[in-house]
Amino acid sequence: MADEQIKAALAPCGLSCEKCFAHVDGDIRRASLELKEKLGNFEAYARRFETMLGDSIFKNYPDFKEMLDYFASENCKGCRSEECKLFKDCGVRKCHQEKQLDFCYQCDEFPCSRTHFDESLYHVWVTLNEKIRKTGIEQYYEKTKIRPRYV
Repeated sequence: MADEQIKAALAPCGLSCEKCFAHVDGDIRRASLELKEKLGNFEAYARRFETMLGDSIFKNYPDFKEMLDYFASENCKGCRSEECKLFKDCGVRKCHQEKQLDFCYQCDEFPCSRTHFDESLYHVWVTLNEKIRKTGIEQYYEKTKIRPRYV
């Protein structure tokens, strides 16, 4: 059985919940909150910089701020604590709960069609679980801590 810290960080499918933009304690949310704080009332300055510098990139600031606000506001506690907020039709959590396995690669039926993932995510899911099986969960987890989630 996998260490509790690893299980808290990784979803049963093998994706890193901690690295997800929606995770309440994730790197992306923390960095977004910090950037919002550092930017303060930058919106007023963005309009000035567009004029002063003649750089039209600053007119995109409201869109950037909207995305930053979105990243800062997410509050998912991870797939082991609640239903996934991103993949509403994910079948992994329900299967994981039924079979009482920590990760998909531990299942005799892996890979299966119960995930409901699109083709691209399905391929990632299979690849991740094969890596976990080959290297072990501890080594896989250590690599997820230094690798971006969205590669």
